[in-house]
Amino acid sequence: MADVGFIGLGEMGTPMAEHLTDGNDVRAFDIDPTAVDRLEDAGAMPASSAAAAVDGADVVFLSLPTPGTVEQVVDETADSFRPGAILVDLSTSTPSTTERVAARVADRDVDVLGAPVSGGPSGAKAGTLSVMVGGDGSVYEACRPLFDAFAADVLHVGEEPGHGHAVKLLNNYLSFTGFLAASEAVALGRVAGLDAESLLEAVNASSGRNSATADKFPEYVLSESYDMGFSLELMEKDVRLFQEFADAHDAPVLLGSVIRNLVGYARSQQGGEADMTRVYEFIDDQLVRD
Repeated sequence: MADVGFIGLGEMGTPMAEHLTDGNDVRAFDIDPTAVDRLEDAGAMPASSAAAAVDGADVVFLSLPTPGTVEQVVDETADSFRPGAILVDLSTSTPSTTERVAARVADRDVDVLGAPVSGGPSGAKAGTLSVMVGGDGSVYEACRPLFDAFAADVLHVGEEPGHGHAVKLLNNYLSFTGFLAASEAVALGRVAGLDAESLLEAVNASSGRNSATADKFPEYVLSESYDMGFSLELMEKDVRLFQEFADAHDAPVLLGSVIRNLVGYARSQQGGEADMTRVYEFIDDQLVRD
C-alpha cells in the first residue's frame, strides 16, 4: 500500500485516481470541489489544497491540462514534498517542462517520472491505458504497481524524465496525421462513389490500416456519434506542443506545419469543444460539393 497524492481530477484524472484507491491511500485535490467530492465517494480522502495532497505522500500524480499549469502547481507545492518522494506527471506536456520540474524539486531529493498516458477517457475508465514513462529505471520499477492499477501497457521509454513526454508528443502527432489522412481518403472515396464501410474493410485488410481506419472511423465517424471524448481544442493544443518540441530541436517538421494548420482550420469551423473526430466533417466539406 502506498500513500498517494493525486492532483487534477478531469476526465482522465478522475478514473485513474479511482483505480488507485484500490489498495492505496489516496488524497486528492482539484480546483473543482465537486470533482473532489466525487472521488471521496469512490474512497479517496479529500485534500484542501494541492500542497495538502502532496504533504507526506510517497508518490504524487499530476493530471493537468497544460505544461504551464504543471509548472504552476509544482512551484506551489515544491516545499511540501517529503524527501525521497516521487513525482509522476501524467499530463501531456513538453520534455523541457518536465526537465524544469525535475530541477525544481531536486533539492528536496524528489525523483520525477514523466509518464503521459494514451487511450482516452474510455481507456482511463476501463484501466486499459498505455503509459510512456521517462525517468530513472529503478524509480520506474518502484512505481510499476501503481501504473498497473490503471494501465494495460506500461513502457519505460528512456532514462530522462522528459523522454516520456517526447514519446507522447510523437505518438499524438502520428495519430492525428493518420486521422487527417484517413479523413481525406474516406471523403475522396465518397466523391468517387465508394461505400465507406467497404473502403475501410479493404484498407484494414491492407497496408493503409491505422488506428483511425481500424477504430476511430468505425466507432465514432461512420456511426455519426462523434463522441470519442477528446476535443478539437485539446487536439490543437497537442499539435502546438509537438511543434514547440520540434522547434526546441531546430527540426523543421514540414508535414507537422501542415497538420497544425489543418487542425486550426477545423477548430475554427467546428468549435474548440467539438470532438476531434469531427475533423472528418471539416475535411469532407472541403472535398465534397453536393
